[in-house]
Amino acid sequence: MSMKLDEHQNEDQDRSKIHFGHKTRFVILILGMLCLTTINGNAMTMNFTVICMQDVVIDQKGNSSEPHWLESTQDVSLLFSALAVGQLLGTIPSVHLFSNAGVRLTLTIYGAFSAIGTILVPIAVSIGFPAVIFVRVMQGIGSSIIFTALGAISDRWAPKSEMSTYVAVLSCGLQLSFIVVNPLAGLMCGSTLGWRALYYVLGVFSITIFVIFFFFYSDCPSNHRNVSSLELKKIGEGKAPKSTAGVPYKAMVKDRVIVGIWLSVIGGNLGFFMLMYYGPTYLNKVLKFDVTETGFANALPYVLAVVVKMVAGPLSDYSTCVSERIRMIVFATVSQAAMAIGLIVMALTTNRIVAQIAFTTAIVLVGCNVVGVVKCAQLVARQYIHFVMAVISFTACISTFILPIIVGWMCPDNTPEQWCRFFLCIAALIALTNVAFPIVATTEPAEYTKPGWNEENKRKSGQAWLEG
Repeated sequence: MSMKLDEHQNEDQDRSKIHFGHKTRFVILILGMLCLTTINGNAMTMNFTVICMQDVVIDQKGNSSEPHWLESTQDVSLLFSALAVGQLLGTIPSVHLFSNAGVRLTLTIYGAFSAIGTILVPIAVSIGFPAVIFVRVMQGIGSSIIFTALGAISDRWAPKSEMSTYVAVLSCGLQLSFIVVNPLAGLMCGSTLGWRALYYVLGVFSITIFVIFFFFYSDCPSNHRNVSSLELKKIGEGKAPKSTAGVPYKAMVKDRVIVGIWLSVIGGNLGFFMLMYYGPTYLNKVLKFDVTETGFANALPYVLAVVVKMVAGPLSDYSTCVSERIRMIVFATVSQAAMAIGLIVMALTTNRIVAQIAFTTAIVLVGCNVVGVVKCAQLVARQYIHFVMAVISFTACISTFILPIIVGWMCPDNTPEQWCRFFLCIAALIALTNVAFPIVATTEPAEYTKPGWNEENKRKSGQAWLEG
């Protein structure tokens, strides 16, 4: 035993004397989470600050009788759609970039788009509506990488025994962005600094985080100078050899487990993004919270969601009294049912407190989905998780694109009755898209992820052709 420890120590000396107590993977985890936090936070800033840009309307409108673009529901909706257009543009090359350039370079490039687009927002607003659309597309390109990066980083750096915890903590970036941005936006909107300062602060912080990420992150743990041999063994423990073939697109889109995962996420994302993008509007226009109250009321669910994720991740990893498959199904069902029920309650109640509790509960529990559906995707797709997550990103972009259109059509006046119909429709869609997942969910890796699958597949295809 002592000889093995000596061998590990000699290997560590060849790397670096700094290996963070054999837990460099957790440094990567925190750094990755901060990257995802800044990207999502940058994309979400417009959702809140659009309700406190009255100085822009006063300065630019003058004596004109024509409505300013900030006073037009259709024009404001286009700002959300522009983000979705950017996300679509960014998603298209993401699989190729991750496969060929790696996580380190790809995520840094997308982070640069997000940071630069954010810093340019105040300047774009002073120029005019077309310029704002352009920077929103830039922010959209940056945020398109969130789901794909989440899957790729956890696949490379998380030990199998810590997969749920790693994914849960890494995905906390989505919630942390609201915890930071919404109250900060509310405070700045109500202070002498003004809303413009928010964009400059977030832009500079983003640049700093991504510079650190670029110089510290490694696409392969075995190549990272701070990863000890003991930790490298921990990361690889329980992970079977993987196929080195290219992404098997055809096999994956025909895999019923993957299709079930995609369907579940489509409904869940539509509900989550609806609350994420239009939460401030609902709280401000329907529940009649003022601007500062809206910032803190919209941030509270995300604070609680982080707490729930911190519990759900380890609970999923270490609750071995039930099978892993059952654990995934339970977490997925709880998260999606909470979202649907929360929306139904919000639709049917006229009580402000009850509506806020339902709103908070829906956002808090939906975070459990990462240790349900997303973990299933990790275990089944393995090294091709970036393709699964890229499709999820693509469907999220579609949701982001169509939501403003649907909201503009169903809730033009922001009345409780209009939001009631909208919430009920989204709840029904969530229920329908989550029927398949409990049936098809599995913990077994797909055949196409295993070594030799491509050659075996070609052999079988050749035999079938000869027999035909």
